[in-house]
Amino acid sequence: MTIDPTINRECFWTDRWRGSRAFFLPLEARGLYREMLTAAWRFGAELPNDHAQIRRLVVVTEEEWNRAWPRIAHYWHVVNDKLVNFQQQRIYQEAQARHARASQHGKAAARRRWLGR
Repeated sequence: MTIDPTINRECFWTDRWRGSRAFFLPLEARGLYREMLTAAWRFGAELPNDHAQIRRLVVVTEEEWNRAWPRIAHYWHVVNDKLVNFQQQRIYQEAQARHARASQHGKAAARRRWLGR
């Protein structure tokens, strides 16, 4: 797994989070869910479909995992041997598109400024 260097800031909207069903999970399950979202963001909005590897990424014990995972499993889906959250994937794609547009606008502005074009 490699970290996506093009977008390293997680988009997290507190109003969306506080209005989600996941916000009302018990604290341990809610914490695991948020840690998994953060880890997934760093790797292109996906995690390996390997619970042991995910536990290492989010620094959770096997016992904690066994208590919390059943409560959040339905938020995650296996796609091409990866574990993904569909809502996060949409947000990630939107963020990448915004990043690309901003980069193009910045390059165009620099060209106009320095090259007069």
